[in-house]
Amino acid sequence: MATMNEPNLHHYVESGLDYVWLAGGFVREETPYGAAVMVENATALDRALADVVIRHRRHLTGQEIRFLRGLVDLTQDELGKLLGKDAQSVARWERSKTRIPPTEDRALRQIFLEYLGIQQRFTDTTRQVAAIDKDVDVLTARESGNGSWSIALS
Repeated sequence: MATMNEPNLHHYVESGLDYVWLAGGFVREETPYGAAVMVENATALDRALADVVIRHRRHLTGQEIRFLRGLVDLTQDELGKLLGKDAQSVARWERSKTRIPPTEDRALRQIFLEYLGIQQRFTDTTRQVAAIDKDVDVLTARESGNGSWSIALS
């Protein structure tokens, strides 16, 4: 597993996901305020991460809901209304105070797929989630040089 001490990797905590590492596609810089990291094509990276989270994570976590919600620019209240829930339910999921029920988990994935412009039937989404037998522990992203990112799962 990668560690923060490896100079060729960057622990991409800026995403809000604690299991994402970058292997390239970033530049470390010193600023008057301290060290900074510039991520190339960050929007494309976040979209690629969202696709992997939606399609390969067994159960969505609070940090993943927060990441995905931020990516599509929804408030907790707006997301709650899409699901027939209140903002407090979404807040509890995001803080991992309560587990996301399976039906809402699948509905969330479908909402985020649609916001990403990915057309997929809800039944296909539910079958895909049901087939996930193991959670991804680490995602390593590599910038492909053409503005896109490839994500390795482990």
